[in-house]
Amino acid sequence: MKLKVDLSELFAAANRMGPPVEDEFVLDVEREPWEDKLVGDGIELEDIGELDAEDGLLSYRGRQVLLYIQDHGSKVQEALLDSESGKRYHVSECRTIHDMRNKGRFERYVVTNDISGEFHITGYDYMSRKPVEGNAALKVCKNCLKYLNYKGYSKPGNYSAFMSFDLDEFFQTYSSFFSHHPRRRMGEKEGYTRDWAEISRSYRQSRNYKCEKCSVSLINRPQLLHVHHVNGVKSDNCLDNLKALCADCHSKEAFHEGMYVSHSDRQAIMRLRQEQHFDEPDNWQQVMELADSGLRGFIEQCRAERLTIPEVGLDITDVNGEVKGMLELAWRKNMVGIAIDEEDRNFAITQGWKIFSVHGAIDKFHQVKEVL
Repeated sequence: MKLKVDLSELFAAANRMGPPVEDEFVLDVEREPWEDKLVGDGIELEDIGELDAEDGLLSYRGRQVLLYIQDHGSKVQEALLDSESGKRYHVSECRTIHDMRNKGRFERYVVTNDISGEFHITGYDYMSRKPVEGNAALKVCKNCLKYLNYKGYSKPGNYSAFMSFDLDEFFQTYSSFFSHHPRRRMGEKEGYTRDWAEISRSYRQSRNYKCEKCSVSLINRPQLLHVHHVNGVKSDNCLDNLKALCADCHSKEAFHEGMYVSHSDRQAIMRLRQEQHFDEPDNWQQVMELADSGLRGFIEQCRAERLTIPEVGLDITDVNGEVKGMLELAWRKNMVGIAIDEEDRNFAITQGWKIFSVHGAIDKFHQVKEVL
């Protein structure tokens, strides 16, 4: 069962006692041995059935993962010299994975959430038959990108999503779908000056804890307001290089692929936007800017089909007016919605809504069009 804890009152009380805290409270728990292996060499599967799918994304014990074939046989040297010739790795429940499940095929599959882009592969020399191993920068499966419509990849002639594919960015895009995120490859504070915590606090205070992009006020949730370096140089603290951004807007800035924002934090920001009577988006670009990044593939399809513009972040209440869930996108007139969280989907269905999961909406897009 998913555990949801609202710490907003705790943070509000802390703020009344002194300067706002810089970072969000994190409860560290002891890691299991398999978790370290997952982020290291990976875990070799005995059966592809051990792999789960979370709304179309590959999952192992609740962690977002990718899957690759370690054993390249006699082709290993070729793959080490030219990664283009290596076997593709998978990030979603694409038709290739689906076929593997149905046929019961088994090769040396390895699951990992190492997002460095380097994969340990093995094999043998064709002439000497001696073992060969090494690391190769394998390429992502194109069927996976098409399955998710990642960055509009399903559109004919759109190869940019494949050519510029970055694992760090991909995992960040779907960070709301998983409670556990891969370890950062670099320290979060790398490049920051020693007085950064005070500079950040002072700058946010000078902006009255309001996002300078979407204008949401986070005065009672200051941990959700970040300070962004416009030019990307973290040691450049000139005022014209700083910008206060909510965590959602900050994660969507260029070159912020390694920034992971939880689903609960994104929902909290969307809820505050609603409470502060934000205007609903009137075009798909605004929807893209406000909605969870994991919905981009679906939003691209909606824009291409010129569907009506939905509300972003609609609370669903019970008969007593108590909020019980949230829809990431909602067409209130048609009682149609998209939700990431399963509990949100289930509750909305009890209230008479026609609800789709994110990938369910992509996979059955014709059904979405029919009800709209």
